[in-house]
Amino acid sequence: MRLNSALILLGAAVLGFAAATDVRPCPKSKARALGPDEVTISNCPKNKCILKRNSEASITMKIKPERDFAELTSDIQGIILDVPLPFPGYYGTSACPHIYDASGEKKVGCPLKAGETYTYKNSFKILPVYPTVSLEIHWGLGDKEGDAACFQIPAKIKA
Repeated sequence: MRLNSALILLGAAVLGFAAATDVRPCPKSKARALGPDEVTISNCPKNKCILKRNSEASITMKIKPERDFAELTSDIQGIILDVPLPFPGYYGTSACPHIYDASGEKKVGCPLKAGETYTYKNSFKILPVYPTVSLEIHWGLGDKEGDAACFQIPAKIKA
């Protein structure tokens, strides 16, 4: 009986770690709002991401662009007191090396075709120089004409 209880607890812990992240649409984006089953960030339960300095977090996002995209650029910012601050090393970089097919198994890169489903997979370092602060994370993928996908989520950087 104890083994069954331990297995149930382990299963619940694994499901909790792999659970989707509850995200909000970006206020200025015209991209389709992403649902909680389309974005998963490690250490981000339903309500707030807890990001520990000197660690790494991973993200998986389903993308279904409404138009073709020849290239995708990352728009990754931390918003503190309504001031957007670009994440060094990630903001403005190409997202194409992180684009996979719908299953997330085969790397396909760019271009992206309208109506097709893709998986974006990446990881990001929480640098030791980041302040311990509550913030909003803005994660957009797009080009000069607009976003293919964009979401925001509350987060806290901890020591």
